[in-house]
Amino acid sequence: MKSNKYIYGFCLFAAAVFSSCSKDFLTLYPEGNLNEGVFYKSDADYQQALAGAYTSLRDIANNAFWMDEMRSDNATYDYYAKDRGNAARENISTFLDEATNGVTQVRYQAAYTGINRINALLDHLAANTTMSDSLKNQITGEAKALRGHYYFDLVRNFGGVPLYLHETLGYGDAFLPRATADEVYGQVISDLKDAGNLLAPSSFADGQTGRMNKGVVLTELAAVYMQRKDYASALPLLQDVTKMGYTLLTSFGSIFDPANELASKNKEVIFDVQYQSGTTGQSSAFIYRFIPNMPSTKVLLGVSFNVNGYGGWNVPTGNLMAIFEPGDARFDASVGVVEGTIDDKQDFVPTKVVSAVNYTAPAGVTAKYFCKKFYFPPYPNTNQNTDQNWTLYRYGDVLLMLADCLNETGAPGDALPYLNQVRIRAFGNTNHNITVTGQAGLRTAIALERRRELAFENKRWQDLIRTGQAIPVMTAYGVTAKQTYPYMLPQSFTVTQDRLLYPIPQHEIELNSKLTQNSGY
Repeated sequence: MKSNKYIYGFCLFAAAVFSSCSKDFLTLYPEGNLNEGVFYKSDADYQQALAGAYTSLRDIANNAFWMDEMRSDNATYDYYAKDRGNAARENISTFLDEATNGVTQVRYQAAYTGINRINALLDHLAANTTMSDSLKNQITGEAKALRGHYYFDLVRNFGGVPLYLHETLGYGDAFLPRATADEVYGQVISDLKDAGNLLAPSSFADGQTGRMNKGVVLTELAAVYMQRKDYASALPLLQDVTKMGYTLLTSFGSIFDPANELASKNKEVIFDVQYQSGTTGQSSAFIYRFIPNMPSTKVLLGVSFNVNGYGGWNVPTGNLMAIFEPGDARFDASVGVVEGTIDDKQDFVPTKVVSAVNYTAPAGVTAKYFCKKFYFPPYPNTNQNTDQNWTLYRYGDVLLMLADCLNETGAPGDALPYLNQVRIRAFGNTNHNITVTGQAGLRTAIALERRRELAFENKRWQDLIRTGQAIPVMTAYGVTAKQTYPYMLPQSFTVTQDRLLYPIPQHEIELNSKLTQNSGY
């Protein structure tokens, strides 16, 4: 852990307005110098502290695609030879990352910042005798759901980590040894169960997709059980989620359109990380990360910005693009092509965006593929400042999780309707429905469908780990990648059991002598 000064001094008093069910709930406003002596007096103080606990979701989402998607065979990077300052990010993709990697450190610290804010809130809330039971239950439920979420993020990425369950008040509180992975998972399950007993399902009021509710909790608890291969425990939770009013949008691409982010317009999104353009520091910039490196984004985004060295991430691999079948609308919604030329400075100068469906580059044209799932131009005339939320759980994912659980618990026939719901949406008809009923064959079909449906949504790497396919799949992919991309080092893609976890950040080990490093780092 970082020092007591870091995890406590920055943590509790991000003041946010909780007055309506909109993005305003997560909007932070400076309130001067606040401390525990003057805070936690009114109900609004507790609501503001709860809002502050949500902000770590953004810090994690801003970095997660490097660790969750680009670690897999779904995505690679647009190599930029003129600026090698991004090697640390590239190394995550090629399994050359080390304990000093800044991306993994940011994620680790962000989760603990959120956890310490929640612990302080819960400790103060326990002593409150004036708040109504209904409000106390709501705040407690959301706080415990968030703490469970942050520890789930930590344990599946770093293994056993220190378990902080109360406010950090002194030196002795700040430095704990690592708990076992089983102990952390036990706390995650306990927190999510408690939250599920306190929270109501979503009302689908605008803004609700950014807040914890019973639907979110049951979905995430099912994901936890599935990660532990306890499919029987996950199954009834997912069945309950199907009864809560969520539904698939008719158009796959519209799921991610910022114009559809209000809960009243999008009943597919169960939980997302909320962003807001403007001057509050809560905007997102995912599309700037995902388009190819280029000296000006004007042609693509409608606003000019030099993304050389900033963009070029989450580039679709040929391996991913090859699995989409003709007529699958998800391909065109997920993968795009930028046509252009290379100028005398060796910069890529784009001319237009075209569909990747049946695409072949014309003679004399340089074509670069990019993640199109988050591309909805035109953009505000303010660089790196968009409203694009990041979806963590949606109903299409739940349907495939449910199909997976039914298949793994011996009911492959019952799994087919849930699997085929997402295929009917993808193709617009029933002509492409899966009919295989054998457990092994259906297991393969579900994994393939998850890859198509959830490409670039940070699911693939953990799916490979959960199904025991990470080492063979990524080893085979690495052989092809090194043959395709000559800039990749020979030692890239040495995928071992140790590499299924990321290292504990070296900075944390230097601060806390009780921490030990994961094997292989």
